[in-house]
Amino acid sequence: MKVHVAVLPSPGMGPIIPLLELAKQLVVCHGIHVSLFNITTEASAAQNQLLHSPTLPPNLKVIDLRPVDISALVTEDAGIVTRLCINVQESLKPLKSVLIELGKPQALIIELFWTQAFEICNELSIPTYMLFTCSTAFLTFTLYLPTLDREVECEYVDLPEYKWVLFHFNRTPLATGIFLNSWEDFETALLKAIRKLPFYKQIATPPVHPVGPLIKEDEPLTELGAKCVAWLDKQPLDSILLVSLGSGGTLTNAQLTELAWGLELSQQRSYWWLAYLPKGFIERTKGVGLVMPSWAQQVAAPPPINGCVFVSLWVELYSREHHLWCANDSVAALCRAENECGDAGGRGRCGY
Repeated sequence: MKVHVAVLPSPGMGPIIPLLELAKQLVVCHGIHVSLFNITTEASAAQNQLLHSPTLPPNLKVIDLRPVDISALVTEDAGIVTRLCINVQESLKPLKSVLIELGKPQALIIELFWTQAFEICNELSIPTYMLFTCSTAFLTFTLYLPTLDREVECEYVDLPEYKWVLFHFNRTPLATGIFLNSWEDFETALLKAIRKLPFYKQIATPPVHPVGPLIKEDEPLTELGAKCVAWLDKQPLDSILLVSLGSGGTLTNAQLTELAWGLELSQQRSYWWLAYLPKGFIERTKGVGLVMPSWAQQVAAPPPINGCVFVSLWVELYSREHHLWCANDSVAALCRAENECGDAGGRGRCGY
């Protein structure tokens, strides 16, 4: 009888891609039967298309969770974290009965914002693992945030976004184990710190297992992707600054102009993923910069990239289709206040 594992990603392409890739590896490389739950509420067409692709392995079964109505629970100006967490909270209600119908899988793998599943799985005696799709550095912060919250007062503590983040971060140590979308040789010092430092032992940090990089290896290289790789191959090692604003991050034209001018005057080699830049920027930085008008394709970690600038830490947390894990250093660009606290379109970014 095959081992049966259930996988439960948060909605959105960012967390779904690495969890789907992990599920495929469990099926193809280890002969495990996998049931992957798809949150259909507010799911994008791209998400549904990906999860119902005819190319998925035969023993990977995608189960659509029934849509839920969250209109009465979220306001129009709710931030993306609040909306996501309420969506997950409501979609979680039938989980116990679904797991029982599946014959109680031997394990459940969740993503960061599914920590309410711990109690359900404890009732059913199902070990629950977490796939942490960010860097190991961000995991150290996740585990430390509850302590930081107790010891330090700051302006974000009353924001609904922060409260949701703290709720889930505080429950992360309840996992049976943590799978990391990273690998030993890439973040050696940080992995050693989590395993050896007294603080992480004191909070009973679960065993941490690097299983990355989890990327879409079976995706054929597009013409645009080939252009990116060819340009990066010509650059010196550790010379490129990656600039990515994420799928929903926004800066004003004035802020983008200031960022572009700063990089242009610094003569820093840079790689941009966005459509708008000041007039003449591309021509003036030809040879030291590359601008992609849309999301770049996933590729193996390019050695030339040495750092990245992104709108906020949420980009690293949520948009794993971007290969931010390849950067050795990162800088969070300052957001507009309405981005940090949630703008009218619900596209705001958490301010942590």
